[in-house]
Amino acid sequence: MMVALISQAHAQGKVVGIISVDWEGRVLDEKNLAAMKSFREDYPHIGLLHFLNAAYYTKPNADSFEVSQKIKQVLRNNDEHGLHVHAWRSLVEYANVTFRRSPNWSYPGPISLNSCHTTGDCGANVPISAYTTEELKDIISVSKQILINNGFNQPVSFRAGGWMAEPNVIAALSAEGFLFDSSATAPELLKGRRWSDRLYNWLNGLWTTITPVSQPYLIGPMSSPLWEIPDNGILADYITGPEMLAVLKQNIEKWRQDPQQTIYVSIGFHQETAAKYLHRIRDAVDLFEAYAEEQQVPFEWVQLPLSSSIF
Repeated sequence: MMVALISQAHAQGKVVGIISVDWEGRVLDEKNLAAMKSFREDYPHIGLLHFLNAAYYTKPNADSFEVSQKIKQVLRNNDEHGLHVHAWRSLVEYANVTFRRSPNWSYPGPISLNSCHTTGDCGANVPISAYTTEELKDIISVSKQILINNGFNQPVSFRAGGWMAEPNVIAALSAEGFLFDSSATAPELLKGRRWSDRLYNWLNGLWTTITPVSQPYLIGPMSSPLWEIPDNGILADYITGPEMLAVLKQNIEKWRQDPQQTIYVSIGFHQETAAKYLHRIRDAVDLFEAYAEEQQVPFEWVQLPLSSSIF
């Protein structure tokens, strides 16, 4: 049935844009939420793929009602609720898993536990792949339940913190019934864009074959199909609107080679830095829509391939 749906969708032929939001689980500052509300008002036709993080609820002294209110004020009916997991200590221990202080993609040494007490939480830069498949199943299961208990839809899509989805992460996602992962990214777009190339080097080894024109592929076992939807246009913290347009142009050229196929372009931003970088998504949206119209390319925004009956 899944293959039949893919074939049917490809017969239509189009270019599809996905805009995702990584909710890091760090803070919910009003300036970032205000930037998101403004974007939603200006672009009501665009649904977003939210990778929501349960760690907002597990932090010390978190007020669940207040957390839910803040998040839901920027959600709309045409949005998708996915799951995003960073290895925050509060979330890991809430799942009854032993917290790991290393490795981490910011510094070569282990995290100081003093930072946990100083900031109220820590561990966001530890790749979740540092945990075993069984531990990840517990963390993911608890995260899903927290979100569902607080009024969000059951997530079927996922993105690992730092895009670090090693095979043990994929195995845990399959076991937990996820349909889509969007952790694969094009490392070339990240090179030199962070203060340290440590994360880039890890991603370059993990997602060696992923480029800005990579398309969805089956990554999980056939017994529990899990599709990888590459984040081939990366996030606004690292590239500008015109640079995202360059990615779109590459994908349009790929589409022109076979106009019967459906081509995906994924871009996005972080909730925690929306006030600083969301303007780049605004630029990209305007550029994408104008260029597609100019080139007479069939283009639409969706939240997930599922939303447009691709899979």
